[in-house]
Amino acid sequence: MKKIPFISRLRESPAGVIAPVESRRPFRLWMTGSLAVVMAAVMPVRDVSQAERSQLMRLLRHSQYGVRETVQRLEATARDEGLPVLALLRGERPVLVLASRAGGTPVVMQHADSHPSMPMSLMISEGRSGGADVLVASFVVASASPWADLPDAVVADLAALPSLVERALV
Repeated sequence: MKKIPFISRLRESPAGVIAPVESRRPFRLWMTGSLAVVMAAVMPVRDVSQAERSQLMRLLRHSQYGVRETVQRLEATARDEGLPVLALLRGERPVLVLASRAGGTPVVMQHADSHPSMPMSLMISEGRSGGADVLVASFVVASASPWADLPDAVVADLAALPSLVERALV
């Protein structure tokens, strides 16, 4: 079984796809292609303070490139590998929201009162000592939320996200 760097516990589906598993399930999990849902999920996280952001987001990888070039590389690599770009919100901290090859992007709510989160979104912010930091939702890193309700193709796209980022930034 191949180890996925940001996922602690895994299961193998009948199709042979490795997927994260945890006994605690999210409050709500669904797929969307709606730009309104993307904006509702991304905007609150993008505009929070650095301290709040560190609770919501975790560093996936540091890039030697600046923010603009990091975003361009991530976008190009995603498209080259067949992942559509659902949204790209530019600004001080750009957010790149990828869609699965199966269509749409997963949306997760951990609790009834939590903001929706998109595990296939990447926030890019300026690094403290130059370059840029690529961030993902913290629950993806910390708790390996269950993806059992998602199609295997979507789970595979989620599992491939860290290696996609790695390839984009070498």
